[in-house]
Amino acid sequence: MEAGTKRAVAAGAASVFAAVGGVITNVVTDSPSWAWGTSLFLLVLAGTSTQVYLSSGASSPARSVHAAGAGSIAIGGSARGPVSAHSTGAVAGDAPPPPTGDAVTASGPGSVAVGGDALDAVTSSSGGTA
Repeated sequence: MEAGTKRAVAAGAASVFAAVGGVITNVVTDSPSWAWGTSLFLLVLAGTSTQVYLSSGASSPARSVHAAGAGSIAIGGSARGPVSAHSTGAVAGDAPPPPTGDAVTASGPGSVAVGGDALDAVTSSSGGTA
């Protein structure tokens, strides 16, 4: 099963757990019993597990990251600090690898590629000609 399909199934299961958890919470508060309390505990545990899975990197597909250019930077995830790339010109034979699937590719002199969120300044400068 592909990572995207697993994420969709986990998201759907988390929604069902939340809805059923609301109903069981109502039953537990109206007429408490060990059976309903245990059911609610197990349901909360299952819902928490799906949320942990969804927020972990394990549920995200692996990315191919390529920096192919003089002074280029490729970041597969999020950049939390400033990113600055500088190149004084192209290097002979500087060709990017072919992108594959969900690739993050910085392919020119001084280029920057960020596969996630850029939470700070991203600057690039290139001197010379390609």
